[in-house]
Amino acid sequence: MKKSTLLIVITFSIFSLTPLLTFAWGAEGHQIVAQIAKANIKSKVLKKVTSYLGETTFEKAATWMDDIKSDKSLDYMKQWHYVNIEKDATYVKAPDGDIITELDVVIAELKNYKTMKAEDVAKDIKILFHLCGDITQPMHAGYGSDKGGNDVKVKYNDKDFNLHRIWDTDIIRANKITTESCLETAKKLKLTKSLKPKTIDPIAWMNDSRALLSKAYEVKDNTITPEYMTANKEVVEKQLLKGGYRLAKILSTIFG
Repeated sequence: MKKSTLLIVITFSIFSLTPLLTFAWGAEGHQIVAQIAKANIKSKVLKKVTSYLGETTFEKAATWMDDIKSDKSLDYMKQWHYVNIEKDATYVKAPDGDIITELDVVIAELKNYKTMKAEDVAKDIKILFHLCGDITQPMHAGYGSDKGGNDVKVKYNDKDFNLHRIWDTDIIRANKITTESCLETAKKLKLTKSLKPKTIDPIAWMNDSRALLSKAYEVKDNTITPEYMTANKEVVEKQLLKGGYRLAKILSTIFG
């Protein structure tokens, strides 16, 4: 058997036996959040954050928590990406951590960044970047009964998906959502001022995402239609804008 053919067989076998990991927003979404934040901080804040990140770009920092998911030594971070709350229930801190707890932790730590080791500051900044994106994805503030939409099986383009994946990646890709399209939507609808946070409040941000869940679950016959994708384009753009503006607010408050 030729080496190239053997490689294909091995690769197929590995991926057919390995369950797909679900990430919060695709890389595109997290990068958009980072780019919006970068455009909304002053040069002195940008300089400080960049100095700690070193060769890591804003975009790469934003996807770091997904990039390291294969590192078993960091498995303790997996629960930090989300919080599960059942319908009509209220938030209770998860014993092993959740997105609310970890946002509070890294924000509190970074307020004392001058006394921290540079590598610890960089790590907290990367966690902050990612979680500011995650908390705007409605399924990451979803229901534990269906694992934030992961157990909701749907058909999209005649293929099997789950609802969480649709919101992570496919709405963005189907509508060709970019940083520019988000900013254009904000300008067109005059949203910039209203979407920028006045305070840093992860619980309020979580509740804001949960308010979108009923709309997200409006799927007929377990089929994602083009109309569903189009109807949620501006919803996703607004959420990505919020993530970027919130991240900018935190960075400006800490490093400004």
